[in-house]
This record gives sequence, structure tokens and C-alpha cells, in this order.
Amino acid sequence: MVKYAPKKVFVLENGTYLELSYAQFHQQKDTYQGRRFLFLHGMLMEVSEDAYKAFYKDKRRQKYLNERSDDNGDFSYDMLTTDEFNGEDILVDEVADTAGEAERNLLLDKLCTALVELTEEERTLLVQYYSERMSECELSDIYEISQQAVSKRVRKILAKLKNLMRI
Repeated sequence: MVKYAPKKVFVLENGTYLELSYAQFHQQKDTYQGRRFLFLHGMLMEVSEDAYKAFYKDKRRQKYLNERSDDNGDFSYDMLTTDEFNGEDILVDEVADTAGEAERNLLLDKLCTALVELTEEERTLLVQYYSERMSECELSDIYEISQQAVSKRVRKILAKLKNLMRI
């Protein structure tokens, strides 16, 4: 008897499968000499020579791939997939967005050209407001005008920039 005796044995007789207990099979084992059996789902099943070879060829290949995977440290992102999270979501597209980068560079060139067309006072106001992050109230104290006037000037300068960039 074997360590883990199969529950059932399926023997191919005249093109159909005959179900036997393992004890019955073991008693008649000489009858089944030279036939090929696969252990599947706790049962022995007789198969053709080609099916037997294909099964073990695939099994050896899978073992080989698993060994290579272990050697290379491969990792399956599918293992991270849960009901709330898809493991593939953590992958980052490393290919640069060349079209987006080209568009950004084109817009930057247009902006530089348009900024040259502004007066020194307009450029200074934009630098203080956006680069130095000064509030409209702080700028109103510097220019000795109301906060609303500062807001209106900034909007006017931005509209002028937008118009200059269209050309």
C-alpha cells in the first residue's frame, strides 16, 4: 500500500472508465502493468501515453519556471490584490510623457516671450504675488492702494499675458 492511498481508481476498459476502489485495484495490479495512471484530486486515473507525457512535461516546465522565478526574486502583483485594492495599481509608468513634455516646453517658451512684453512694474507685481507668495493685503500696503485694486491689477495682468500667449 502507498502512503496516501487514492480514494478511487478509474481504469479505461473498452473506451469507458470503470471505477474501482484502491483495494480492488491493488489486488489486480498485475493486470494493469504497463498502463499509465495520473494521481489527480486524490484519485488515480488511467490516461494515454501521450497525455501522460504531456502532463509530466508540463509539470517539469512549471517546476523549472518556479525555480527560475525564485532565483530571480520575481514577485506577482496579483498577490497584493484584495477586495479594496488592485495590486497592479502600484505600478508606475516609467515611460516619459513626451507629448505632454513637449507641450509644456512650448507653453513655457510662449510664457517667457509674453513676460518680456510686460512692463517692469507688472512683472514685479506677479513675482511678488506668485513667487514670493505675498498676499493681496501685503501688496496693497506696499503699493499704497486697496486690496481690491491689487486683485484687479493681477487679473488685468493675467488677462494681458493670456492674450499675449495666443499670438
